[in-house]
Amino acid sequence: LKALISRPDYVLNVGDNYYWGGLTANCGAPAYTHTSTGQWHLIFESIYHGPGIDGKQWLGVLGNHDYGGYKFNAAWDQVIAYTWGSPQSSGRWMTPAQYWGAKVLYPDFSVEYYFVDTNVFSAFPPEQDPMHNICGAAHNPVGASCGPMGPTSVDDCPKWFAKLWDEQVSWMEQRLSQSQATWQIVVTHFPPTWGKDQWATIARRHGIDLFIAGHDHRQIVWAPTAEDNFLGPTAVIISGGGGGITSDGIPDAHGNDDEYGFMDLTLSKETILIDAISHGGHLRSSTAVRPRMPAPVTDHYV
Repeated sequence: LKALISRPDYVLNVGDNYYWGGLTANCGAPAYTHTSTGQWHLIFESIYHGPGIDGKQWLGVLGNHDYGGYKFNAAWDQVIAYTWGSPQSSGRWMTPAQYWGAKVLYPDFSVEYYFVDTNVFSAFPPEQDPMHNICGAAHNPVGASCGPMGPTSVDDCPKWFAKLWDEQVSWMEQRLSQSQATWQIVVTHFPPTWGKDQWATIARRHGIDLFIAGHDHRQIVWAPTAEDNFLGPTAVIISGGGGGITSDGIPDAHGNDDEYGFMDLTLSKETILIDAISHGGHLRSSTAVRPRMPAPVTDHYV
């Protein structure tokens, strides 16, 4: 119903698309091929459609459960490959890589999005944390591998994700330093409490305006000036209550809570307005965000 009023230009998706264990196939299929599991129709195409969102692109990232939750060999590469379609695709899905960027141009302003894979924060040595470790030996099958593209084994897995993260940080810093857009927005899965110091440095150095994440099963907005927002004046959205089977708290039958829901963003040259909408259709909060300037050059390396 909200889409009929706001008429979104696109949808931002923060991962964990296939909760709990990802697509029910193995990673490592040839590039640009489609492995049919029946899940795309049931979990995406037949649910997210209707007036206001039909034909609108879904721009997204991968979450730890797209890799398998406590293993890495679910068909996460098929979540990427669906960008190029399948027999049942509506052509809206847009996750062309583990990390990627998009610039959206409006008549008098622009937005640069940085879609980032933060699953390094769930990639531990194989013997650690078996229930939350995508590189764990406990739940990955013997000989687990995604083929030459990697990870090639549970031992390779933590190093593979660490290398991916280092590449992304360099990529982000370069693109952010060159950005001429009005707004710079990071979209990822893990909230900035994972990698806290690194995100605080990047946000200050480059003037990130908004950080959008999921993972935590609840709906939260950190206002730019909130006392506990360590990224401030960068605003933070945590929107991990999109409809998974669990929530961090007990939801209210009428939606008077922040357990499930979505965020509606209204962008202009001067302001981003964040409306938090509950699963009952209630407006839970409205937060205004204004552009954050990068730190002075002399402050970049302090």
